[in-house]
Parts: sequence; structure tokens; C-alpha cells
Amino acid sequence: MASIKETLDQINTVLKQSNVGPYNNYSCKTVSWDDVQRGTVGDSLSCWGSNITDTRLYAKDGRQLFTVRGDNWNERLGKVTIDDLVLIASAEHGGGGPTELKPITLRTLLENTSKYGEYANLTKDSLLHEKLDQEVSVRFQTTFLPVEEGEKQALEFAPEAYNYNTKDDDDPRNLILLCTTQGLAIQQDGKGGVKLFHHSSANGTIQRHWLEAESTSHKVGGSQVETVEERKDAMKRGKSTSAVIGTRAIGTRFNVLMTIQVPLQQKQKEMRFSFGDEMYGAESFSDEESEEEYCSFDMFVCKDLTSPRRLAKSSAARVSKGSLHDSWTGLSVKNPERHQNEHITATIVMYYTCSGGVPSETDVKSAIDDLEELYKAIEVNGKLADAEFDFMKSDLTVKDMVDITIKSKLDSQPPKKPDLPLNADVFPN
Repeated sequence: MASIKETLDQINTVLKQSNVGPYNNYSCKTVSWDDVQRGTVGDSLSCWGSNITDTRLYAKDGRQLFTVRGDNWNERLGKVTIDDLVLIASAEHGGGGPTELKPITLRTLLENTSKYGEYANLTKDSLLHEKLDQEVSVRFQTTFLPVEEGEKQALEFAPEAYNYNTKDDDDPRNLILLCTTQGLAIQQDGKGGVKLFHHSSANGTIQRHWLEAESTSHKVGGSQVETVEERKDAMKRGKSTSAVIGTRAIGTRFNVLMTIQVPLQQKQKEMRFSFGDEMYGAESFSDEESEEEYCSFDMFVCKDLTSPRRLAKSSAARVSKGSLHDSWTGLSVKNPERHQNEHITATIVMYYTCSGGVPSETDVKSAIDDLEELYKAIEVNGKLADAEFDFMKSDLTVKDMVDITIKSKLDSQPPKKPDLPLNADVFPN
């Protein structure tokens, strides 16, 4: 099995050495900027904002994983409405139920949040905002996870949301919907970084599960059409099956993990501060500058490696509920208020496994081609700096800078480092 670093280096090498097509606009990120609302200073984008989230991906054993996406700084986006996003949920058991799952639009969920979120102690009847919900930002990403050789080999993992504007578990900035074809898990951001888990519920107990990516015989890129035998086998083993999820162009898949952030109104805080001769934290950059020039969060550096690598068999991963993590008491904020100015954002990630080596150039490019087709299928798509995405940008305010920079969450609640040494499975040269 290839290491995480070998897999990442192979993908970055393929992408950055490509002179044709969109491939060199993508790269591996160990920290993904999945921001709801970014700030602007004049005509330039800022790295700060009133609702910004770093997302990391961790294996159950503590290794930090990665996603493949466009630039963090001026990211690639699409714009849809709440009627254009589909998720799977149970009207009887909400997100935690194993039965009666069916596709619903995001509108249906927002209009009936207590119905679908009752299992997690959500009592708010509706979080719909008809005007704001006509503009929802969506980003597509992908990743390759190394697994052992053989059939149905798996890796367990969980994303972690680190929202800079949330410092208290009792005052979340966003309600978070974690969506697979096995259902919906309703949770929230909070103090420090918050891992996002799959949910199940029985007899009033909410259980949190790791996510699992399992190798299959399905190719990289495009939808997954299962045989009757495949579907029966997956259901018998308690695994996900192919279904509609996300945008219409995605079709039916089992390798999708969609995370939806619904902005909430936080409690008003008293502000006490004074300024000297400088404006704290109002950094902004031109579109030509990359986020790495400002924030070097990524752990890995792409190298043009000339040594041969063993190519893996890559396949669409079956993303399912994994092993039990713990029991959960539910949401700390049961009756949240929707933010009156900020729009929902959705991050949709396609998962693949690579068995016994690193992904081939063909498979890496196929995964990117898939993302490109999904963006093109959305009527409005482009970059964050484009005018079409002004709805998720706003002038950077003094309050934003006080909340983020002067009272820095990075200082008081820094992101957790990986539990294991970096590349502990690789013999050093």
C-alpha cells in the first residue's frame, strides 16, 4: 500500500506537469477553505471573513489525508438554489434512521428541520430563508485514499471543521449537514476543530460512526450503476448503495460525501478594543497571489519525483457508515436562528481508493474531468472573485477583525495536529 505522501506527490506531479486542459488548476490540499462568507478590502479578496472554515480530513488512525480541489484563495465555485441540491433522509427517523430513506431537496429539509432533526434535539420548525436560498454556493472536490490490495479493502476517516468565528460550543456559527446515500447527520461547528461523523439512532440514543471508504470494481469518474447482485450484497453488509445525491448532473453514486453549512445567528458580544496606527489583520491580495504565500498550512510539498512508483488499481469508493466512535447527546443549540445575511454553502467530495500503489495519470485526470463536467453542468460557475459570487462576499468589518484576529482562535484553540508522526510508514532516504 502506498503512503499518504506518495499518493499526494503522485497526484500533484500529474496535475502540475500537465500543460493541456484544466489539470494544473487543481492540487492536493491538506487544508481546504470551505468558506461561507469571505471578506473583501476594496476590490481585493481577503483571507478573512465573517464565516470562514478550514476543513481537514483525518484517517481513523490519526493520519492526515487531503482533498484535490482548485485554489483555496480564489476558488472554483458554482451557484445553485436549494431546489437544485438533493440529499437522502428519513421522514420518520430523520438523519439517524436506517429505514425509509429517500431523496429530498434541501428545500424540503429546511422547511421541516424539526422533522428531520428531531433525533439530534433540533426543535426549530424551519430554517428556510426564501430570498437567501435562491443563491447557494457549491464546490466540487475529490480525493484518492490508499488501501491494501484485494477486494473490498477499506479505510475509515472523518472530516474536521475548524470555523474561525466559533469559539464556544453553545454559540455555533453554522449548522452542518453531513450527507451520504445512507442518510443525513445533523451537527454543528464549535470550539476548536470539530470532527464530523455519520449518525445512527435507536431507543433515544444517538451513536456517532466513522465514515468508511471501501474499494469497488467501479471506475474513476462518472456515476456508479450497480448490478442487482452488487446492490443486494452492499445492503446485506450495511454499506451504502448508489443513489441521487448533490446536484442533478452527479447522477446516482455511492462515492459522494456532501457537507452543507447553514449559517446561524450568533449571540451578540460586547466589544472592547482600541486601535493604534495600524489596521489589524486586513490583509488582502491580488488574484495572482496564492494562499500559500500567506498561509502555509499544508503539510506536504509537491516534488517532481523521477523514481518509479507502483501504480494502483483505483476505483470509486463506497462511502458508508463505519465503526462506532461514541454516543452523542445531540445539538447544544436546539432552536437556532438563521443568519439574515449569509447564504448556505455545499462542499461535494468524490471519493476513490487506490489499492497497492499510487493512482495512474489516467485516473487522476479522469477524476478532474469529472469535477470539470459537474461545474460546467451548473448554469452559473466561475471563481470567487467573479461578480456572480458577490452574494458570498462582504466588506471586511472592524467587528470581523476583532472576532478573528485580535481575539485569535488560532492562539486560544489551535487546530489539532495529526496524532501520528508524519509519514511514519515510509523508510527515510
